[in-house]
Amino acid sequence: MLIRRAKMSNHQNLQEQFSQELEKLSDGGGNLLAERLFSLLLFSSKPLSLQEMADQLEVTKAAVSIRIRELEAGGLSVKKSKISDRRDYYYIAENFSLVMAESFLAKMKRFLSSTDSILEKWPEESEISEDQMENYHVAKKRIMDFQLIYQLIFQRLEGVEDEWKSKRNNIEI
Repeated sequence: MLIRRAKMSNHQNLQEQFSQELEKLSDGGGNLLAERLFSLLLFSSKPLSLQEMADQLEVTKAAVSIRIRELEAGGLSVKKSKISDRRDYYYIAENFSLVMAESFLAKMKRFLSSTDSILEKWPEESEISEDQMENYHVAKKRIMDFQLIYQLIFQRLEGVEDEWKSKRNNIEI
């Protein structure tokens, strides 16, 4: 890896760094090849074929094909065909950052929903034995704390998509 890294351009180093940051963001729950493919597409100015991606990432075309379909299904990449070419080409979806944020928020909403459900089922104090009362209160407070932070986050995010769209149009390079 050190030899390969030394031969990489600054652009490739940034692409690799971005891929590593995506891996951290997914907290080990993502797929390394999918994250590398996403980074490759993000840093590419033109659509890439399966073979081009496989060559650049030094993996098989079959492995790329499987993972690129996952990115496509998740709304992060788009397939493009050329009339004069039988190959399919892939590029990053225009709204990739919004898709990623929505995916993350969907996980947060599921967690909030589960905390709501747990609190709805929370037993009454009269159902708890005296020796478990302290644990009962501590646990309930902690779950309510989760519920509160997620509720506040979602309140603060109201309208963020519209604001993002507006500011995105003003980004200049």
